[in-house]
Amino acid sequence: MPESYSDYLDLKGDGRIVLYKRANLKNPKWQVRISVPNSTGYKVKTTGTTDLDDAKRFALNLYDDLRITVMSGGSLNPKTFKDVFEEWEKSVTTMGPTRRGGSWDPTIHRIRTYALKFFGTMKIDEIGASEFGDFWVWRKLNYSIRAPSNATLKRERTSILTVFNFAVMRGYIQKVPSSDPPQSRSERRPTFSLEEWKRIYRSARKWVKEGEKLATWRDRFVAQQYFLILANTGLRVGELRDLQWGDIRTVKTDDGPRLIGEVRRGKTGSREVAFQSGTEDYIERLRDLRRNELGEEPPRDGLVICHRDGRPVATLKRSFRSLLKFADVPIEKDGLNRTVYSLRHFYATQRLSNETNPFLLAKQMGTSVEMLEKHYGQTVTSALAAQITKRT
Repeated sequence: MPESYSDYLDLKGDGRIVLYKRANLKNPKWQVRISVPNSTGYKVKTTGTTDLDDAKRFALNLYDDLRITVMSGGSLNPKTFKDVFEEWEKSVTTMGPTRRGGSWDPTIHRIRTYALKFFGTMKIDEIGASEFGDFWVWRKLNYSIRAPSNATLKRERTSILTVFNFAVMRGYIQKVPSSDPPQSRSERRPTFSLEEWKRIYRSARKWVKEGEKLATWRDRFVAQQYFLILANTGLRVGELRDLQWGDIRTVKTDDGPRLIGEVRRGKTGSREVAFQSGTEDYIERLRDLRRNELGEEPPRDGLVICHRDGRPVATLKRSFRSLLKFADVPIEKDGLNRTVYSLRHFYATQRLSNETNPFLLAKQMGTSVEMLEKHYGQTVTSALAAQITKRT
């Protein structure tokens, strides 16, 4: 018996259920230490009584409860969701990029913003379908800007389940719980008609010119080129924001020279992107701007889209809304707000409408044909039909 104990009783003679009292206490209550087959560690708890018979009953009942918990996939000393999240975050941030070469930051941010607030103090082995159901209801009512769509919740679920997969790997739970996410609607992405785009394109020049008297000329000029490049490459917002001068090169084609951009930090890993003819003008305008500001050629590791001091531009959402308002193009379409990402959708729609091979387009955009079909259904069908029935 350890010296710190004044009394010690092994109820079953195998060390599974041990009652003891702490020494040097005036009126100590019985404590119980329990271990259960197929689990590690001990559960230590006070029985809350000085009576030995009551303490035995408490210990035996607790043992039965814990044995059922372990048999059901739980653990003796379950960690909270917050505990596991912090372990997982530390693990993935030291592992490097995701399997597709992307960053873990969006996943971490997605979990930390909402799931951690809701599940944080819950025991990881007590979170199941019911708790997830409550979370989806709570999440629908808790947001910073607008209510999340079912597609957004589905993406959040994918992120959250990485924590539960980690918990399984560490032995904190035996299996990932059922989460029953809301069903996503297959809806077309908000984009622009060709006429709306022409209006935006023409209005952008006057919008930039107006910036001279508002002391916002540079910001609007950079934004103009940024929007034009997005609409002519299909790049994601973050991909263009991270693009460096050294990532761009010129190749010769039968139709003349074309720019190629190497996306090194894309959502789906690195890939090369072909720029539409004419995009070289927008790139050259930005290069001229940097030459004038630096007094020399911009460095290869310099950002194409940047502030005067070379810092990255965090967001151009307000500039985009300002341009749409100036061009008298509605922000909302079919109940959805059009954002800077709508330019990527505009690019996809135009390429498919011009009978671009969907398989090549998916590779260009860093996505899949399935995703093109999901979000640009009617256009993809037409494009596929044109490819299949094209005469040789």
